[in-house]
Amino acid sequence: MKFQTLLFDLDGTVTDSGPGILNSVRYALEKAGMRSADEEELRSFIGPPLHEQFQRFCGITAEQAKKMVSLYREYYTEKGIFENRVYDGVIPVLGRLKERGCRILLATSKPEVFARTILETRQVLPCFQVVVGAELDGSRTDKAEVIQAVLEKLG
Repeated sequence: MKFQTLLFDLDGTVTDSGPGILNSVRYALEKAGMRSADEEELRSFIGPPLHEQFQRFCGITAEQAKKMVSLYREYYTEKGIFENRVYDGVIPVLGRLKERGCRILLATSKPEVFARTILETRQVLPCFQVVVGAELDGSRTDKAEVIQAVLEKLG
């Protein structure tokens, strides 16, 4: 095989996490008394770091965005984290890659603790040699920082 090390993202690559993310954003907006939006607008929350997206979407300060992330996580940690699914065909592909000796790595802007829970509950965590995500305190959310941490773990 030409490539021996493969780096995957979680949201939108391994899993369809849209329902959990969108429901968590709706919850946060409602709890904060802010306007909700249609699904297409809310899809902008899938991918980028939450605090940055809340600032852009709501036109709020970094401090206010921290509160929004906290509200988001109220829902996400209880329900939203489980409102996702592994895309069809991903598990067999990861299994074949692992059988062929590939190092399969995951780098996500989602907090690592959430990423690991998702991978574990969807029974795909054993496919990955390294899993790195953001920290809950809001650090290491930039994708370049996450990838750098993956490379450091590989040595």
